[in-house]
Amino acid sequence: MLVLSFDHNAALADDPGHAALRELTLSLDVPQTPESAEPFAAWHESARRLADDLDATLVDDEAQPITLHAFAAIGQEMQRLYRALESRDLAAGSTAARRLFS
Repeated sequence: MLVLSFDHNAALADDPGHAALRELTLSLDVPQTPESAEPFAAWHESARRLADDLDATLVDDEAQPITLHAFAAIGQEMQRLYRALESRDLAAGSTAARRLFS
């Protein structure tokens, strides 16, 4: 499950100077998304295309550009998270995981 978040007030602004979106957040809800759906690939591709379409730069939560190396590290961390959930009988996308993490 991918979630796109942004300042909704920008869409309602009367002043064009305040109508521009300066920041978007594209997040992946891991516990809700089965690994078989290949969510990391979808998240990565969606983020890259969105940045290209908006002529924007992908940055992390500290405003540092996300490199290919950083994406690889994020992918590895997600694999560890999926394994940890499975080891606790809370496989991502399962009914138990969806209930617990909703």
